[in-house]
Amino acid sequence: MRNCALYSSQFDLDQLFELIQSIYPQDKIIRKEDKTHIQVIRKKWLSKKTKGFNIMTTQTHPEEFASMMNGMMGFMSQIEGRNPAVQEKVLIKCSTLNMVIGIETDEDISEEFFQELLKLAQGLDAVIFWGGGSLLDAQGQLLLNVNGESEVEDYQVTAHTSLLDDVRPPSESGTRRKENSESIMAAQGIPFNVHLPARAGDEHTTIRSVEEVAQRAVALCLAALKGECLGAGESPEDTAALVQEVIDKYDAASFFSPAEKRFIEQYGAQQQEVITFSWGYEAYHVMLWALGYVDELGAPVELCNVGQAVGYLQQKDSFEDFLAGASLRSKSEILDAADLIYRYNWVCVNSRINEQTPPAGLNGGVAYERHRALNWLICYMDQEWDDVRTDT
Repeated sequence: MRNCALYSSQFDLDQLFELIQSIYPQDKIIRKEDKTHIQVIRKKWLSKKTKGFNIMTTQTHPEEFASMMNGMMGFMSQIEGRNPAVQEKVLIKCSTLNMVIGIETDEDISEEFFQELLKLAQGLDAVIFWGGGSLLDAQGQLLLNVNGESEVEDYQVTAHTSLLDDVRPPSESGTRRKENSESIMAAQGIPFNVHLPARAGDEHTTIRSVEEVAQRAVALCLAALKGECLGAGESPEDTAALVQEVIDKYDAASFFSPAEKRFIEQYGAQQQEVITFSWGYEAYHVMLWALGYVDELGAPVELCNVGQAVGYLQQKDSFEDFLAGASLRSKSEILDAADLIYRYNWVCVNSRINEQTPPAGLNGGVAYERHRALNWLICYMDQEWDDVRTDT
């Protein structure tokens, strides 16, 4: 059986089900209760054929999907494409994907079934991963294969409406920023991926307000504080009392994301939660930089100085005092940092995929947290904190 999967920026599972119903109006269709698997059964006089559609999205399996897409982006970006413009647009398309549909069939995919899959791809504005490493468009034309070949001269990137701002053609400022980031990495002796696209330019980007950034900084610091205390063996009771004291001091009860709020309000925490939220100090450090409290970010090599970072907040008597001492950096400075960390994080992800140590002392955990924080700062895909993606 030929390996095949469809990738789409759509994530509406009911829309997918209705589309499959329209393609197979005479067949029996069974959908799993959680909507992540659809089976199409076609009965004939003496036989029965089944086709399965196994579904994963950014909403149903966020961690697994992110890991899979990082791997796919790493694979596609390492190909030496013969049409760099098409390859760049393919990578942009990959950065917008929200759903993958794995195809299950008892036999090799017939021409009839392939035409049905093309209808499905067209309905979802999807690309098709076909065979041993070929990516096809919704018309079945080759976009890119492992040899860098392509059957199309150009490729128009489209995406879900929530992502349209992030698939605009690269602007002049975005292109200049990409070139500057690559120069910095070259000077540091870090191998970079020339095929990674330029990001949105100044004219296409909105930066969070100084008050939003200050609130996010406080929320990140408090969630990390709880993780740090529990990780150090403090009792849940003492930890909760300390965290609540700080929340009251900065009037921060409304600053938390839904995930942070659950973590803060629950009794104790699981070990994985402790680790995850403790890493938030690195994102908090980025917010301090954006607010002007920290002078330089530098390369994502070392963990931030937690004591020093927390000190910037401890020295203030209230949130208003913390906000008054802040001076939000310019859009250009923040976009510079966001572009550079995007490329640093690709190096770290690529190293992990290939089971290698990142070059030049880069720290994958620090790079990830900074990437997430900077993507939030530039309103990447207009996502709130719990949903921010770190596409590479």
